[in-house]
Amino acid sequence: MLQSLLLKISLSVTVLIWFSHAHAVLFQSPTAGSEEFQKYALEKNQQTYTQWVLRSSVDRDSEAHAQVLDFSQQALQEKSTKQLMQDWTRLRQSIELNRADREVLTLLAEKLKQSQELCRYLTLEPDLASLLENTEVQSSCTGFLQETPKSVLAHLEGDEVLLIDGKSFTRNQLPKNLVGGSYQWKIISDRYEDRKFTGTAGEFGLQKFFQQSWTSGSCKEYKIQSKDAAFLMQSQVYFSSDCVVPGIQPEKTFSNWASEHKRLLWGVSILAAGIVAAQLKDKTLVITKP
Repeated sequence: MLQSLLLKISLSVTVLIWFSHAHAVLFQSPTAGSEEFQKYALEKNQQTYTQWVLRSSVDRDSEAHAQVLDFSQQALQEKSTKQLMQDWTRLRQSIELNRADREVLTLLAEKLKQSQELCRYLTLEPDLASLLENTEVQSSCTGFLQETPKSVLAHLEGDEVLLIDGKSFTRNQLPKNLVGGSYQWKIISDRYEDRKFTGTAGEFGLQKFFQQSWTSGSCKEYKIQSKDAAFLMQSQVYFSSDCVVPGIQPEKTFSNWASEHKRLLWGVSILAAGIVAAQLKDKTLVITKP
């Protein structure tokens, strides 16, 4: 019985370790090359931070934020007013919308006949049209569209991801046109911290962003710039194929320190021995019987 129980525990621990490793979110250190980083992630079947964001942004099991649901109930009662539209804009700028939020706001815009607001979501996410009573409404959005400035695309490097009102896009997926108005913009990178901005496409394109690396330090002594401890526990940092470390660096013990400073300890030991020997050189050792 005990042997069977121990076997089950062993298997559970093994599965837990494998699951944690296989599903860890992988970050790229500033010293690692992008090509080798992507190659490692592919070979080990690990999701990078940008891939994790992409998958999260299309999660159809997510729930709408309470603020969005409350606003929708209020909007249905008050109908369309100038103050309501200002509150709508403020709502979009105050929280990061997820898929469920955009679905709720799309249906609300149709119900209140807010064409520009409706076209805003349909342009970002065309498949939302399947939720509408009138699926042909997309054809009437042309008048609200403005060409997306090339400067928006210029902000993205390599495999970076751009979130527009919570909807994720890679460089090749970026819409050629957007409905005019202010949006929440966020640039997601495996190497650099998230860069955020709220404003129009033109204003976003003119922004100068500082690229702050997610990690600092070396493989032996590093720090990842995130305050989310729960997220760090399922994260790893790639320095090289020989050095992939956990997001939270293990606490140093004396044995760890001693192992890393063998030469120093050996030198100190020799020096201490020399000092002791020098002090005893001219001493006369006298042994008395008890």
